[in-house]
Amino acid sequence: MRVIGILLTLEAGFMLLSLCVAIAYGGNDILPLSLSTGITMMVGLTLRFFKRRQRITHIDPKLGFMIVAMIWLVMSVFGALPYFLGGYTLSYFDAFFESMSGFSTTSATIITNVEALPNGILFWRSLTNWIGGVGIVVIVISFIPFFGGGGMSLFAAEVTGPNKGKLSPHIKTTGKIIVAIYVSLTLIAALCLWIGGMTPFDAVCHAFATLSSGGFSTKNTSISLFSPLIQYILVFFMIPSGINFPIMYYAIKGRFRKIVINEEFKVYIYAILVATGVIFLLTYDTSLGLEASFRHSLFQTVSIITSAGFISYDYAIWGTSASLILLLLMFSGAMSGSTTGGLKIIRIIILFKNAKQIIKRSFHKRAVLPLKFEKQIVEPRVVHNVLIVFLLFIITFVVAVLALIGMGLDLEEAAGASVSCLSNMGTGFGDIGAFGDYSTIPYSAKAIFISLMYLGRLELVTVLVLFMPSFWKSSF
Repeated sequence: MRVIGILLTLEAGFMLLSLCVAIAYGGNDILPLSLSTGITMMVGLTLRFFKRRQRITHIDPKLGFMIVAMIWLVMSVFGALPYFLGGYTLSYFDAFFESMSGFSTTSATIITNVEALPNGILFWRSLTNWIGGVGIVVIVISFIPFFGGGGMSLFAAEVTGPNKGKLSPHIKTTGKIIVAIYVSLTLIAALCLWIGGMTPFDAVCHAFATLSSGGFSTKNTSISLFSPLIQYILVFFMIPSGINFPIMYYAIKGRFRKIVINEEFKVYIYAILVATGVIFLLTYDTSLGLEASFRHSLFQTVSIITSAGFISYDYAIWGTSASLILLLLMFSGAMSGSTTGGLKIIRIIILFKNAKQIIKRSFHKRAVLPLKFEKQIVEPRVVHNVLIVFLLFIITFVVAVLALIGMGLDLEEAAGASVSCLSNMGTGFGDIGAFGDYSTIPYSAKAIFISLMYLGRLELVTVLVLFMPSFWKSSF
């Protein structure tokens, strides 16, 4: 309760920033943001001082799983208040959908006319992307020593991928480095977008959504109406959102050899280049011209693999082959330890290497063939965990698709939206693809999409472990 209280107090502080924006622009969102800030702050302070004399010095992995799983739900519950109290959604459930999409950096929306929202709400919407991108816990452990020895348990439960990206023996130092890199890139991106032609407000909101790979735009048609220069700038900053923080830290320190030998980074760059080239060849449109065809191919490839979900062009008209490539990019995602969703490239590499090893063993039965990644032997436990996450991902996807088809969605929409929400991508195929939204989807289907966004952001295990009876048998 005390940990959640701290995080709700922090969320109220972010709401206060949005309230300041609302006051500056004089919109009709001042009252709902004021009420939301007050309610969230009051509940946060009440929980913060629960059993104040009792000092928590350690949080074990089990409690870490429970706290992190609860944090993302509670933050989304209170994050929905500005939308609901302002009447910007039809129901609280829709507001919760929008809030969960924001914090999980999914970019799926139920709002049909984004441009009609006042600036304070638009700022809050983009800010939820930014908070969710780096991770709620990472922000807190960087500055508040409340967690003591439990910081690593929370960090491990929240940060995505098998490579957690620990940069220092001290988890608080790691958190500070990550936040410093994240904030710096956001400021640089906002400045570049402003110089490129965006208004200061749009530049800040899109910088939030870009570095977090969140994809919430202030425009109904996402990035399609912005200039080619803006689109290239966004590509330039979306690529770092798919790179893990250790790689960016090595680049800042000039330790380029660490980057060159990183196998996951090389596959990530190759995947962007190859996918862009193939999509360009498949979709080249003489009416658009060479540059525009290449730009849209590059933009959508980077946007999809980083799970940003920005749209520069209606990819639905590209045909089945290009759509299949985009679907595969949705599944894979970018690098482990980045702000992106999906399975992560490192898991794909390990899966392929494990398959290759199994084939070799079939005709070299006595050979000892250890699985290696970057010349280091990968422990069987790591391979086992990768296989489990992959299996859970596929099972969750299939179950969701079957349930959605039973609710009346066609196969294309059900499959596209399921992998999109599970990979925290947002955009899908069919009526909810490209420039579509989720407003007309039945509430039962929205509940499934909310669950997929939640599971995808915490990579399934952190949430699903709470449903294991053995998890609750021993006390915390």
